[in-house]
Amino acid sequence: GLACSCSSAADVAAVCPPSQFRSEPPYVIAHAGGEGLGPANSILAMRRSLDAGADILDVDLWMTADGVVVATHDRNLAATTGRTANVDEIEWDELRQLDLRAGWTGEAIDQPVTIPSLEQILDAFPDVLISLEIKQDQPSISDELCRVLNGTDRVDSVYLSANDDDTVYEARDRCDGVLITTTYADVDAMRAARDDVDSTWCAPAPSGQPPYREDRFDPQSVAWSHDHGMAIFTWTVDDPATLRLLAEAGVDGVYTRRPDIARQVFDEFAAET
Repeated sequence: GLACSCSSAADVAAVCPPSQFRSEPPYVIAHAGGEGLGPANSILAMRRSLDAGADILDVDLWMTADGVVVATHDRNLAATTGRTANVDEIEWDELRQLDLRAGWTGEAIDQPVTIPSLEQILDAFPDVLISLEIKQDQPSISDELCRVLNGTDRVDSVYLSANDDDTVYEARDRCDGVLITTTYADVDAMRAARDDVDSTWCAPAPSGQPPYREDRFDPQSVAWSHDHGMAIFTWTVDDPATLRLLAEAGVDGVYTRRPDIARQVFDEFAAET
């Protein structure tokens, strides 16, 4: 990050470029496409989420044996489709025949719901910001992911995350211009900067998304991140009272299984402030 001899939060904010992901009220981010409204990572759930007021769609990524990047959370497909197979060990033509209704416990759906490819999602929602979480690290999906993003001209309307720093850094390096969320290494650097009152740290990524934990998102901590160029997202929250507290703390986005609930809470918050 950048460094300076800054004496106040205002000085820091002047040095660190503001994040483009700042938002008040927070963005409603449909976790796994809005898995409380439809089968996880399905285009049906995503459509329902957008109809309910979601601002951002969240998608989990794996790659089939023949190199198609697809939206699913788990490597094994048993829980969502009833088919005991690993997504990276079967081909796209077989995968696309599976029905996500097998793992859906909500209201009955009268048409088959299939696992979509990333390309299908990007084509279906050309004007929606999409959070892409890379679930697969071996073999790497970076080359094919970047081919899809470049081919659909979506490098600048998605952002990437992963549980493994190397995975997301590799994808960033392959996809020129793509944004990533703050990684675990960045968080370590941020903690060190907060402990060193004479140092200024500017976020290397425009957003960070630590998991929700009670007392983690006090207004002072969120403001500190904002001053250092980082928007704060968190996951996964469905409870209305907790959503309200996060909005009051200044959090910029919340991943939620129930975008309909979050939209109502955040709209009420906005109307009162």
